[in-house]
Order: sequence, then C-alpha cells, then structure tokens
Amino acid sequence: MDRILTGSIFGGDARVAVITLTDAVNEEIKLHDLSPLSAAALGRTMTAGAYIGANLKNKEDVFSISVKGDGCIGGVVVAGNGDGTLRGYVANPYAELPLKANGHLDVGGGIGSGTLTVCKDLGLKEPYNGTCELVTGEIAEDFAEYLAKSEGINSAVALGVLNDKNGCRAAGGVIAEAMPGITEEMLVILEDVMSNFGAVSTVLSEKTPEEIFDFYFSHLDAEIFPARELKLKCSCSTEKITDALRSIGKRECEKIIEENGSIEVCCHFCEKKYVFTKNDVEKIWEK
Repeated sequence: MDRILTGSIFGGDARVAVITLTDAVNEEIKLHDLSPLSAAALGRTMTAGAYIGANLKNKEDVFSISVKGDGCIGGVVVAGNGDGTLRGYVANPYAELPLKANGHLDVGGGIGSGTLTVCKDLGLKEPYNGTCELVTGEIAEDFAEYLAKSEGINSAVALGVLNDKNGCRAAGGVIAEAMPGITEEMLVILEDVMSNFGAVSTVLSEKTPEEIFDFYFSHLDAEIFPARELKLKCSCSTEKITDALRSIGKRECEKIIEENGSIEVCCHFCEKKYVFTKNDVEKIWEK
C-alpha cells in the first residue's frame, strides 16, 4: 500500500517524511504506457506532490506541480488533494535516452532546462503560486530549490524510481526538513544520514517506510506519527467537463459540432474520454 510516514527528530528541530508510491507508479505505467524514463520523471514528481499534499491543512485543499523543460520528456504535471489522492501525466510518455555512465536513467537530460511551479488552492481569495528555475532536472534537487526559494524551507530531498522489465519495483523518497531551531551539529548529522539515500529507490525496494525510519532516524530523539494512505484518483467528471464547455460558449461548441460531428474531451490524467453530441450540447444551454 502506498503511504507517507512522517516523524520528527532532534526533539522537533527537524521533520522527516518517508514516501512509497510503487503501486501508483505501476498504475500510471499501465494507464499511460510510460517508458522507464517517463515513469521515473512522473514518479519522482508525484513523490514531491505527496509531500506537498500531506502538508495541506484541509482534505479539500488542492495543489499542482508543473515541471516544464526543453528536454524530450517535455514536462510533467501532478495534482492532488489534502486527502492523499494524486494524479499525474507526462507530456511525452514514450521518452527515451541512453543511460548515464553510472547506469541510471537520465531524468535530468529528459527534462532539460526550465521551471518548476507549485500552485496551492487553500480556499482563500487567491491561490498560492511559487516558481523556481530547474537546477538539474532530476526533480529532487529542483524540489529542494523550490522549498528553499519559495517557502523558505531548508531541506534534503531524495527521490527515486526503480524499474525493471516487469514495471516499477520501488518508487518514492525521503525528505528531511530543518526547522528554525536546528543547530549546526544537528545539520551535520542530518546531512550524514541523508547521504545514505543516494539510491533511495533501492532502499525502498528493501525496506518498508517504518523500517527506514526506524533504521536511519529512530536514534535521533525521534517521534513517529501514523502513516497516511496515498492513492491514485482522478477528479474529472461529466459535470466538470460540462462546466468547461459552458466557459467556451455556445457558439464555439456549435462550431466544433459542425466541423467534427461531436465534441470529444480526453482527460490528460486518467485518459477517460467524454463525448458530447449536438443534443448533449443543446441540453447544456436548455438548463
């Protein structure tokens, strides 16, 4: 079961999240027919999204992460809610590049140069938006840069997706966040511990989140909190698509019907297709 396990260390002067998303990534691979490279980019971004979602105050709060680059992947979009639901897609699901010299997937090359943007709708008058330039395109370093530049959070981020011929063996990450009261000595210890997660997907394939927290962090004056379930769930619906058609206007809808015979809308997140006939469109404005 996919989940996020959180806890505090150093008596509350740092926070840690251990995230596993193997099931969700395997679902996305099947849903979008993802190449290993595209699956790795989406899985890493979804892990960052799970961390954002877990820090939202209300279940109804929503967020999105958009990674836009000039590489062959094109971009990654992940959205979700404060209730632990996630969804995402990749601009080019079939992206491929040669492996790097160390044998790892070249996610940074696939993403390229660009930006990472986070949007949070907390039910206020205006949503929050934060953007930073991509540092490496590998997602982990880029998300740490976003946290530092846009939210003033010093963090260490390790994200990974381990693929084989059968799909995803492990996906997720470990994220440590320094609180204002942390000391230099604590920072040195934390950096040393986080250095163990250079291949975090391998660690996730061997240990559960509880075992990871216990093995790496339990000796650091730690407190662990109950894990929360994460699941893949799209929020699209006929009602939402209908509202979108209303927003473009009756004349434009009628024009599309005249040219194509119907209006077909495909959800990027779940690939579900919605088809509206001439009668369907007329009923929208009858109401």
